[in-house]
Amino acid sequence: MKDNSDKTIPTKRQADATPHAASLIEGMRDFGYTLETATADIIDNSITAGALKVEILAETASEEPWIAIIDDGIGMDETELIEAMRPGSRNPLEEREDHDLGRFGLGLKSASFSQCRELTVVSRKAGVTSATTWDLDKVAETNVWAVELEDDLASIPATDHLGETGTIVLWRKLDRLSTGYRNDSTKRAAEINKALSGAERHLRLCFHRYMEGNRPKLRLLLNGRKLAPIDPFAQGHKAVSFR
Repeated sequence: MKDNSDKTIPTKRQADATPHAASLIEGMRDFGYTLETATADIIDNSITAGALKVEILAETASEEPWIAIIDDGIGMDETELIEAMRPGSRNPLEEREDHDLGRFGLGLKSASFSQCRELTVVSRKAGVTSATTWDLDKVAETNVWAVELEDDLASIPATDHLGETGTIVLWRKLDRLSTGYRNDSTKRAAEINKALSGAERHLRLCFHRYMEGNRPKLRLLLNGRKLAPIDPFAQGHKAVSFR
């Protein structure tokens, strides 16, 4: 019998195939999100983080409109925040806790990029506030996978709404929401407000089970106005029976 014990397995050559940042990150904008589903995906993250209150704030009348989704969840430190901003930060094969609605680690980024070109996330945990930004215009220039670490929090909108713990997801450069009226602030504001109105109804339906009851698991607000749940099954109506 021939002895093959000394036979070595040849090593195959390898080549770096790291995706080009500018190309791939632009492709992440077209996963099929609408404003309704994008905001719902962000709120999913808030629920996973233990948030009891989520508020959507929108500044639509200014020359640089923005939308912020603010929660009172557990927050993240800087290391956790950088990891959360990494595309594909989760392995879908890993086991998840029952309350964890995420799977691939893409939702925050792809949902946000579908609506804006500048994503800033501000998070507060254990008394420390951290902030990072993906600016797609800068990625297009540099072609580098690198987030910006923000030190000047005073220049970031809505940070005064952050509580002792929690996270702000801030969308700026809302090119997908103002495609037809970029040079007309009045019509642009009307277009964004119309989209927000449609998103409001979707969120009231999507999260109605979290918002119902005398002690709801979630309070959802839009520009300071508490949203009421919409039960698609009309279970509270006297004419409805599930017997």
